[in-house]
Amino acid sequence: MKAELCLFLAFAALLRMTSLAGTDRKSGETKVITLPGGATMEMVWCAPGKFHMGSPETESGRFNDETQREVSLTKGFWIGKYEVTQRQWVSVMRTNPSRFKDADAPVDDISWHDCKTFIRKVNAEIGGCARLPTEAEWEYACRAGDIGSIAGTGVLDDMAWYDLNSENQTHPVGRRKPNAWGIYDMHGNVLEWCSDWYSTGATTAIADPKGPPSGSFKVLRGGCWFFYERDCRSAYRLKREPNSRNCIYGFRLACTDMADL
Repeated sequence: MKAELCLFLAFAALLRMTSLAGTDRKSGETKVITLPGGATMEMVWCAPGKFHMGSPETESGRFNDETQREVSLTKGFWIGKYEVTQRQWVSVMRTNPSRFKDADAPVDDISWHDCKTFIRKVNAEIGGCARLPTEAEWEYACRAGDIGSIAGTGVLDDMAWYDLNSENQTHPVGRRKPNAWGIYDMHGNVLEWCSDWYSTGATTAIADPKGPPSGSFKVLRGGCWFFYERDCRSAYRLKREPNSRNCIYGFRLACTDMADL
């Protein structure tokens, strides 16, 4: 009986250590995965935490659907260090729908449904957990602890390709400056599809929001090469039908558990 109790306690301790594994991982740590077709993708860890999602009423350029509230993300997650590039898209899909052809630029002219097809192909081959980020995860990763309207240096020209510096096209990823967690291009190059159906959003503190269960529009976040500065803020939101395609739309991958990748 005593031996059985000792064995049980040892097993319980092992489970506890397993459950705590990775809890000391700091935001900004990276991992490289290999996609179907052989292209690689660098992912950045975002540790669990709280942040103020949305914008204060005093923020210049804000819209009414950016109600600020405290959001808790109880699970850490991985997110693409860069937007999904055309090289990565072709590796998986064998085609390139982009208007602005450049292997190292973000894939563009894709719908939300196109993103989901890409993700299904990735997960079917490598047995992974690739997905689109939730809107809350996206903004949390974009801000990287910053409370201002533009993360990183706070100067949009440093952080993004937008209407004043893009020359009316996308650019290879990673050419502007990263935010505090080493993530690039979240304020402008292409807009990025998120998993959520659009809603005006909660007005009180909430944990792990995922948007409503259904709707007419999906959410895109971030700025793009075509947008003015006010539309490249951390809190900016755009809603579009999930079958909509445009040369300003792209995406980046997210994943909660990459233990098997």
